[in-house]
Amino acid sequence: MNKRVSVESYGHHGVDVVVMSKNKGKHRKNCLCFNGCMHFKPDTKNNCPIAKALFKNCVKYHVTTPVWECPNYAVDTE
Repeated sequence: MNKRVSVESYGHHGVDVVVMSKNKGKHRKNCLCFNGCMHFKPDTKNNCPIAKALFKNCVKYHVTTPVWECPNYAVDTE
């Protein structure tokens, strides 16, 4: 049986959510999209279709989904 880790509840975009305390606020640090992917262009029409779909799901269900593996990841050289 897995050992439980510390969790906490807080308001995120107007909804109470629960997060593992050790991961709170670390989404961008652990997400490939925010790690220089050339396809990740939030708030634009040219944003990655995978990122757009994931974000839509996150908004719908009030979850946060860092991307750890992605077939479209490519380093932005600019």
